[in-house]
Amino acid sequence: MNLIIIPAYNEEDTIRDVVLTAKKYGKVVVVDDASDDNTYKAAKSCGVDVLRHKINMGLGASLRTGFSKALSTKCDTIITLDGDGQHNPDEIPLFVEKINQNYEFVLGERNLNKYPFMKKFGNFFLQTVTNFVSGTKLKDTESGFRAFKKDALKKLYLKAERYEIAVEIIFEVGRNNLKATNVSISSPVYVKGVGIFDGFKNFRYLLRRRKRNIKSYVEDMKYVLKRRL
Repeated sequence: MNLIIIPAYNEEDTIRDVVLTAKKYGKVVVVDDASDDNTYKAAKSCGVDVLRHKINMGLGASLRTGFSKALSTKCDTIITLDGDGQHNPDEIPLFVEKINQNYEFVLGERNLNKYPFMKKFGNFFLQTVTNFVSGTKLKDTESGFRAFKKDALKKLYLKAERYEIAVEIIFEVGRNNLKATNVSISSPVYVKGVGIFDGFKNFRYLLRRRKRNIKSYVEDMKYVLKRRL
């Protein structure tokens, strides 16, 4: 079974269409990150599970909430995609096909031809340094359209709260030597999303994850204990 996680924040205009299309390919779980519009009601009207944060916690926290839910189910494959319309749920079978070919992690590679130059440049720069630090060879490392084998997802140690989750996932894919690949996807609409400053923060976070010291281990222990309590 496929379980599809859709993190959402103020996506009332697009979430319904995304969810209804995604439902054709598996069980859908929407994580509403304390939206202040009708995102929750729109998603709930689609007849899917909707988890809701009481306060806005960030993309990373939303994905981790979805991952916790996924790992408690009998699904085989976990897929993530955005709720803002920039991903086409009808492309989910492309990811499932790769997973069925024994890949453990599949990352969607967007067509960035219509994206602004600075977005393309920022994407290329962060992709390069992310792969260098993580020991991976993946394209479009900021993409939110992904698929994991359940057993592979269990190995990942994720603690990022916000946009840093994108590079943290790649770092963990490399650290665990997962069999990973890209699949080409369309990008129906351009959504501004992560800016240059966010990309810089992602890179800084990645370097902190790579560099281990006593403070890092204390933070990790607090995180692990928090999850267990």
